[in-house]
Amino acid sequence: MAAQDLAVDIDRILAAVPGLSRGPGGVVAVVKDGRLLGQRAWGYADLDRRIPMTTKTQFPICSISKQMVCLAMVSLLRDPTPLMKERGGDVAKQFEDELQKLLPNLPCGNGGVTLADLYNMQSGIRDYWAM
Repeated sequence: MAAQDLAVDIDRILAAVPGLSRGPGGVVAVVKDGRLLGQRAWGYADLDRRIPMTTKTQFPICSISKQMVCLAMVSLLRDPTPLMKERGGDVAKQFEDELQKLLPNLPCGNGGVTLADLYNMQSGIRDYWAM
């Protein structure tokens, strides 16, 4: 498929998305191999104040982020990136090392929080909405 045909198809699909979803607004994007192929925003970020939704609108995505992180993690465990392969060693350990860098006060591995704890939702990390 030619790049121009692909762009037309993506635009057509993105134009149809707002009609598929009920609600005040939304944002959708198509990304392939790290490249943004298309994006669309519609409706309102704040319905009462009539603030339009944009592709820069930040969402409190709450629990859905767990499933997205798990999807990415399992995909990378099955098919690591070339850089992960180049580093060698256990891919899960690479994740835990990065997690430790991001959350230095949260013990990981060696009896601390593991990736399995995170995707089983047993990390002990408090829900930020509850806080």
